[in-house]
Amino acid sequence: MLVLALTACGESEWTGDDAQVTTLGINKDGKVREIIVEEFAESYYNIDDLRKQFEEEIDAYNSAAGGDKRITLKELKQVGSVVRSCSDYLSVSDYTSFTKEPLYYGTLRQARLRGFEISQKIRAAGGGEYLISEKDDELHVIFTDGHDHIVTPYKIIACTEGVKIVSDKEADFTGTEGRSAVLLAK
Repeated sequence: MLVLALTACGESEWTGDDAQVTTLGINKDGKVREIIVEEFAESYYNIDDLRKQFEEEIDAYNSAAGGDKRITLKELKQVGSVVRSCSDYLSVSDYTSFTKEPLYYGTLRQARLRGFEISQKIRAAGGGEYLISEKDDELHVIFTDGHDHIVTPYKIIACTEGVKIVSDKEADFTGTEGRSAVLLAK
């Protein structure tokens, strides 16, 4: 299973160095680090062509955003038949715009204002049922339609059906269908 070096509040952010599967790391200010780990086994695949394609797509996105470095390709390497890339996104919005994968990070109140809904009854991190109430409006939540691992900036206290909580700050969304969420303590 994926083993990640997660740190406590006030220490350094998740780097993704130990990620062995495709993983998104979201930090407290909404920046996203995406680590993609995929098989690249076909003989006609070329890592240099893939790098060029990534760089061109990122340059086009950054140019359309006024030339700001909204996305940065930090690493792209091949080890055997596996390709690993690391990209940094300045915001969740940049990640969603670039990848077309819906992702939301913010307070539960803000999420509702943007049309994201979460069932009143979800599963508590320790098992059992978690009932969402008005007192939870200022807690942070992550919504995604994706099926990756996600490393969160705060402790996970509850999740929707199909999400597997791997550790205090990591959830596996590979078993989900449709939009899923994790609720975070602050």
